[in-house]
Amino acid sequence: MKNEQLPELLTVEQFAQRLQVSRATVFAWIQKQILVQGRHFLKIGRVLRFTWSDDFISLLLKESAAAVAVAPPALSPVVVSRKKTGSSLNWEY
Repeated sequence: MKNEQLPELLTVEQFAQRLQVSRATVFAWIQKQILVQGRHFLKIGRVLRFTWSDDFISLLLKESAAAVAVAPPALSPVVVSRKKTGSSLNWEY
């Protein structure tokens, strides 16, 4: 049997600290489904545990590179036009 290193289970705080982000960022990533239950973390009741291993780091790097490769659609510039109307001020007093 190979000597495979088992993944480390981290709390939200530990996971955020290792990635040097805040807890709020981790929860935002979960909300945006950047981090997916079953792939990136386990949820048992209200307890979240993030798996941390070399494979996990490789997966995060691969997924972040794929996300960067897909460029967001270009936004067209907003043109603001104003109709010239007479001034509401009476300059001839």
